[in-house]
Amino acid sequence: MSERLRFSPSILSRLGEELVPDADQGVIELVKNAYDADATQCRVELIRTGDAGGDISVADDGVGMTEADLKQGFLIVGRSRKDAASLTRHFERVPVGDKGLGRLSALRLGHRVNVITRPREQPGVELRLELDWDAFDIAEAVEDVEIPIKIAVSDKPSGTEIRIQRLRSAFGFGIANKLARNLLLLSDPFRDSDDSASIVGDPGFTTELYAPEFTDLQSKVEASYFKDADFRIVGELHANGEAIFSLLDWKGAILYSAPSSRRYVAPPLRFDLWHFVLEPSRFSNKSSTLPEVRAWLKHIGGVHIYQDGLRVPPYGGPGNDWLDMNLLRVRSPELRPGTNSAIGRVSVSNVSGALVQKTDRVGYLENAAFQQLRQFCIDALDWAAKVRVSEREVKRRAERADVSKRAEKANASLDAVLAKAVPVTQRKEVDVAIARVFKANERETKVLREELQLYRSLATAGMTSAVFAHEIGRPLELLDTNLASLLKMIPKERRNDAERRVGRIERSSAKLNSFVSIPLKLLAKGKRRSGRIDVNDCVNNLMGLLEPILEHFNVVPKVDLGAGKVAVNGSEALIEGILLNLITNSINAFQRRGSDATDRVMNVTTAYDGDVLIMVEDNAGGIKDLDVSEIFLPGVTSSAEGTGFGLTIVQDSVSDMGGKIDVDPLTQFGGALFTVKLPPMRVLLG
Repeated sequence: MSERLRFSPSILSRLGEELVPDADQGVIELVKNAYDADATQCRVELIRTGDAGGDISVADDGVGMTEADLKQGFLIVGRSRKDAASLTRHFERVPVGDKGLGRLSALRLGHRVNVITRPREQPGVELRLELDWDAFDIAEAVEDVEIPIKIAVSDKPSGTEIRIQRLRSAFGFGIANKLARNLLLLSDPFRDSDDSASIVGDPGFTTELYAPEFTDLQSKVEASYFKDADFRIVGELHANGEAIFSLLDWKGAILYSAPSSRRYVAPPLRFDLWHFVLEPSRFSNKSSTLPEVRAWLKHIGGVHIYQDGLRVPPYGGPGNDWLDMNLLRVRSPELRPGTNSAIGRVSVSNVSGALVQKTDRVGYLENAAFQQLRQFCIDALDWAAKVRVSEREVKRRAERADVSKRAEKANASLDAVLAKAVPVTQRKEVDVAIARVFKANERETKVLREELQLYRSLATAGMTSAVFAHEIGRPLELLDTNLASLLKMIPKERRNDAERRVGRIERSSAKLNSFVSIPLKLLAKGKRRSGRIDVNDCVNNLMGLLEPILEHFNVVPKVDLGAGKVAVNGSEALIEGILLNLITNSINAFQRRGSDATDRVMNVTTAYDGDVLIMVEDNAGGIKDLDVSEIFLPGVTSSAEGTGFGLTIVQDSVSDMGGKIDVDPLTQFGGALFTVKLPPMRVLLG
């Protein structure tokens, strides 16, 4: 007697929902199947999906499926009749669909699935089948549930419609919004933005999402501002491993071009990146406005990968800076592109199969080919940055030489004027007065140079902190991913106990993630822009950012934001720098030996009394071992962990904004009180 291996219906849940947990990604896999079916259009419709019980429809105009395709492909989990090495029959596309797991994830979103397909090779024929997942859930084995295929006559053109009915969970706004964005970016919306060749004979592939609430997002993504980019970086990698980099101006003219010194072992590809300098002066002669481009880049900024014409998530998605552009931008803020100031595309053909997507279809396995692809793109960015830095240095040297010559001419001109205008008897007195002016200017210049050196040191420390924070973030991300995978491997009967233990690790990881993200957020370029600043907004944002740190040090923050005039003329960076240094001082004071505060409390208050007031007070014992007049001097500190620069920065920042700072070394509350007074933003009338 013989028997066959059988599968419990629970395997469907594990293969579907667990291997591809993102609902939107499952729907994207159905759309990719339409692409592989040589469709030119695919329409995704969300029907009452805001609540459980709604439907999702995915319909295309592709070649459809025959009865054999349904039996030997669609209905066999884990099997695909598509061969990545073979091109599609009509448009010679490289297949991008998976081995059925992504499709299963989408189909399991509802209680029932209806499939209607009309094969192009059998005109007039329509095939239907229904998957009733409730029937599978109560069956002993998957093989026990029969799935009849019904054949009917139809006069409709070829294509396939898959309708997922009675959704198990609401397809909420966040998921739907992510799906909308991914659909609109799926089929290379940059194809018409340059001179790169399209696939001959392929009419292209477009997707449409029918969901009225997403029309605004669709209009933002479909907008095109490529022609308003200030620079464009292009990298071309040939099949022999040789590469060439080019830097173009806004007109598309090549400014610089050079071959790469490396050879790369990766599939042939093209890297394009459009860089926008987001400054008002740059938009005076452009057809677009700065707010329009900012909003557009917010939705689609970053570098996306397109494999054989279709986008590969998550590259270029929200928070996915896979080329470390933002980290590199911290080191050279004015010349490097970031994910908020640039949009890029990597176009790669994967006929060889060198690039392998992960099982959950989100990203590539980081094998040698992918590492080389990534290195090629980073090298292109580095090359362009070096070219621009070299160009800037040439201009700086020329400007310095020009300034020196002008100074010599000015001195000669002054001597000539004095010789004519000043009598000889008074010339000595005038020369002495002029010498005093020059000497005073030299003193001022010396002070400014010393300040410049101080802040260069601080900037170096800040950038180093940001680099370390970014690098620490990598193993933390790996930790989070592996924890989720480990939980899936633990038997259900021990899952609760494991989740409690893993939960503690996850909370610690989340806290560390919060810590390392702070330097990167504080160094954002936009925070240095001057203008009208709401002090209360700055306090709220910073206190939210510092919440995990204060919790770690057992400090309870009490925030009291005053009403009325709290707007000042300055920048977020200045306000945050003032607050952050005062708060850090309080934390250090609590850590100081001899601090006897059992309940660590910090009061952060804003008010208006003719000036805008920012007050930071703690109960850490006050200022000890230092005279109040010394605490603002560079390098002076009473803390072994401190640098002595924090209060220097505070005083300089307050002074730059036209304000002043008062210190009470010990209040009745039990600690020091710092009161920053800033002039309010004036409203001009008339």
